[in-house]
Amino acid sequence: MKIAVRKKISVVLAMVTALSLVGCSNEPSESDFDNPLPWHDSLELAPTGSYEKLEYSVAIYDTTKGVADDKRVQIAAGAMHFELNEQANGYTTLDTVFSVTYNESAPEEDRNLTDEITSTVEFETNSLDAKSMEKTVSLADRKDVKNLSYRLTADYFTHKATYLQTKVDGAKEKTRSLPRDACRDNEMMFFLARAQKIGKNSSTMFKMINVFDSFLKGETAEYTMSISGAASKKTIDIGNWVSEFGVEGESNAMMNTTTYSVVCYSVNIAISSENSGPPYTVLYTENPFKKNEKEHGKIPVKISYPQYRGGSPYRVTEYILTGCSFDNE
Repeated sequence: MKIAVRKKISVVLAMVTALSLVGCSNEPSESDFDNPLPWHDSLELAPTGSYEKLEYSVAIYDTTKGVADDKRVQIAAGAMHFELNEQANGYTTLDTVFSVTYNESAPEEDRNLTDEITSTVEFETNSLDAKSMEKTVSLADRKDVKNLSYRLTADYFTHKATYLQTKVDGAKEKTRSLPRDACRDNEMMFFLARAQKIGKNSSTMFKMINVFDSFLKGETAEYTMSISGAASKKTIDIGNWVSEFGVEGESNAMMNTTTYSVVCYSVNIAISSENSGPPYTVLYTENPFKKNEKEHGKIPVKISYPQYRGGSPYRVTEYILTGCSFDNE
């Protein structure tokens, strides 16, 4: 039980900031990134730099009795947001904040406990090369389970990373070197995928470095990521608020209702390896969201990640977009 709990916590929280991945080797080559990037606004519209905030509801489900909506059981709820700020110095920051609280349907050791993650990655605005990263994972204390909370830092200019277990008495900070080549950081994963070609049957790749896995393995953890689009589009209803961003409604005269379905490309993001594990599935909008003359493309409106135990469905975590802003007010 203790081992299962630790694995569950590690996977659920890693999801928020993305898998553990990388990008610094020469083979295979990456696919091209968009120019301009899908979140970039012109200087006329954003003279101080582009801004984007994406807010999500978070739900974790127990799927041991089935993955269908009427079979799975929600065991936790929370919130997450991505906040992207372009800076005048030619760099962009991406902040991620995540919090989830387990309910009475969760395993006993998790009930009413809250886990949190925060991270900030700074990267070059045009090339997407990482400059620095800070990440804090704060887990609630669980009975008879070692608290695996930690803090990570990475400086891609000085090529140094640090790792400290923050809830272990007497723990000492560990350091290790980072590759000297330009790298992209794990915390950028969903935005790196977003910045490449997305469509039906699309296929691209990029590389990222996973600092946490690097400390676990004792060597640089470098992964090539595969991004593959499904053969058909999907639609999702995430609320009438999307009408503010140019999504047109469909009226039902019989029911006297109007729905605002968002058409999306379904994309799988996974490590390009025989032992890749389950992919993240992300629904990116086909058409850009538009507001106040600003257009941001390929918005991730739903992110889901399944977990398996003994080859059978065990958990699934889902993130649903609940709001967004292109103006830093």
